[in-house]
Amino acid sequence: MKSQIHKGFKLRAKSSGKTIFPLALIVLFAVSCKKKIKEPDVVERFCIESSKTHGTYDINVALPDGYNNQHKKYGTVYVLDCKDNFNIVAYQCKELSKKYAKENTLVVGIGYGNDRSFDYTPTKADQGGGGAGQFLQFIQKELIPRLENDYGADTTRESRVILGHSFGGLFGTYAFSKANKVFGNYILLSPSIWYDNEVVLEYESENRSYIKNDPGIVFLGIGQLENSGRMQAPFEALYRILDQTYPNVKLMKHSVPEMEHVGSRNQNIVKGLDFYFQNK
Repeated sequence: MKSQIHKGFKLRAKSSGKTIFPLALIVLFAVSCKKKIKEPDVVERFCIESSKTHGTYDINVALPDGYNNQHKKYGTVYVLDCKDNFNIVAYQCKELSKKYAKENTLVVGIGYGNDRSFDYTPTKADQGGGGAGQFLQFIQKELIPRLENDYGADTTRESRVILGHSFGGLFGTYAFSKANKVFGNYILLSPSIWYDNEVVLEYESENRSYIKNDPGIVFLGIGQLENSGRMQAPFEALYRILDQTYPNVKLMKHSVPEMEHVGSRNQNIVKGLDFYFQNK
């Protein structure tokens, strides 16, 4: 489904994260989420040997209820770190499509073809191999065409979402900055913007004049207890840039109270997908 964004429209939603929930409530939420994370009803799987990265990727595709690629075109949510995130994303997409009475999406889980610290990082540095450019080429030139040809995926930028956590969130920010015509929507969870002296913010600055008027949806999620200097400061810097210079982006940030890097992930997945389905 195409986004309903109109030129000049701006929506800003912000969660301060200052509310402190009782520990019992947090535990109850975590337990209930864990119970709901199950494999989707219909999943198709295939592998792609990439000529771009020279890795072999296991791909999971969750099909929506009533799937019929002969008569419909489907939006797509591309999920990094498939093993950790695919099931909860597919479940939430199904529930949210019903909640908001909107067409569900294809949920595409991307397995590891190379080490994630290679595929998800934009430059070669102490903690990563700098393969993000090739990995993006794999998604754009090999994976997306497969979904369009075989599964009826919509061909428009507005129909595509990229969702990633940590280095996955770094990769999503890289895609936003360097190849904004591929994805129209971004769910960036605890993105490792600190990587290589915040090089992705340099990319954004270099390309801003070309992409600042592009419409889209961006959700930024983090945990309240994540390192203030390493994680929070560049996270806030990215939010300010988007808020001040991208008039056609629907933007939200959310901080999960009393949660750290990994603990905040699933709650931000839920929050980010909810924001996307409300506004797509």
